[in-house]
Amino acid sequence: MKSNSVRSIAMGVILLCIGIGIWAYDHWTESRAPGSGVPQGTQVTQRGTLEDTQQAIVAAVRKVGNSVVKISVTAEVAIDSLFGQVFTQEHGVGSGVIIDPEGYILTNFHVVTDAAVIDVALPDGRSFSGRVVGTDPYSDLAVIKIDGTNLPAAPLGDSNSLAVGQQVIAIGNPFGFDYTVTTGIVSALGRELLVNPQIDQPLQNLIQTDAAINPGNSGGPLLDLQGRVVGINTAVVRQVEGFEAQGLGFAIPITDARQITQQILEHGKPLRLGILGGTLTPAIARAVRERTQMELPVDRGAFVTKVIPDTPAAHARLQPADVIVEANNRPITSLEELQQAVQDAGYGQRLRLQVWRVGEPVRIDVILQ
Repeated sequence: MKSNSVRSIAMGVILLCIGIGIWAYDHWTESRAPGSGVPQGTQVTQRGTLEDTQQAIVAAVRKVGNSVVKISVTAEVAIDSLFGQVFTQEHGVGSGVIIDPEGYILTNFHVVTDAAVIDVALPDGRSFSGRVVGTDPYSDLAVIKIDGTNLPAAPLGDSNSLAVGQQVIAIGNPFGFDYTVTTGIVSALGRELLVNPQIDQPLQNLIQTDAAINPGNSGGPLLDLQGRVVGINTAVVRQVEGFEAQGLGFAIPITDARQITQQILEHGKPLRLGILGGTLTPAIARAVRERTQMELPVDRGAFVTKVIPDTPAAHARLQPADVIVEANNRPITSLEELQQAVQDAGYGQRLRLQVWRVGEPVRIDVILQ
């Protein structure tokens, strides 16, 4: 009983220390109000450079534009009423990008979640019925499939080579203004943002951009000037502590999205340990010691806040408040390093974890599947 009580107190301290102050979600109720996106761009003083940039933007849009699709979704939603639950239909619009000529489309999970009907429209006027191949709510990604011929696939770039200040292009369907193009720059890299409080796990390693992104842009591509997809637009911050925000859009790096997509296509789901958590820092470790009087012999690692049922972590009996400090003899100092260790191990492999549990070392073997 004592260890359970200490673990509960420690969990409360950890959650308090890592509280995230803002969240915004370009959710599936997109495109339900009138409005418009305002294209943004950058000014260059030299005429030749400006003309070169404009020509590059035009060429990039022509190269990829036909691969960007409009996704219209009909979902059945239960509403509580005086007469019990009543089911009604909701309609939303998002975007996606064809990544394979066989008809595979990459979009956001929140665009297609709970969808009863998915209609996919191409810029050339063709329309198809779409079906979900696989999803990953923890990265907000989904793969859907349409059956057609001569489908234009967009080239995928390398988001690891992006630089802050680099110009980028967003294409999508904001507020029903189909196939809208906006431009901006990469404002920052490696951002974290809590986009879905129901999951309580922030998206990580996001690209921040000031290219205009609005409801309906979700799932559409972020391009470089060479016309390569470098990100999947997913969220926008509209307010911070009551103040109106501008130019705070976020995209999932295509390098991360490509890995998840490949895993979905090959295995039906992405490879995950099955925990929600965060990174233990010296400041968080100090707070845990001070408030719980619990012996915590480490200052760095990946801590567990929740174990997702029916996952490798659950089967291996990992517990909330566990601190993982080693994986397959590799030191773990952050949640990102733990996630990378999982990917490096691969499907069907054993991941041997060194864990501190209520001040005691524990060895746990996890079979990844």
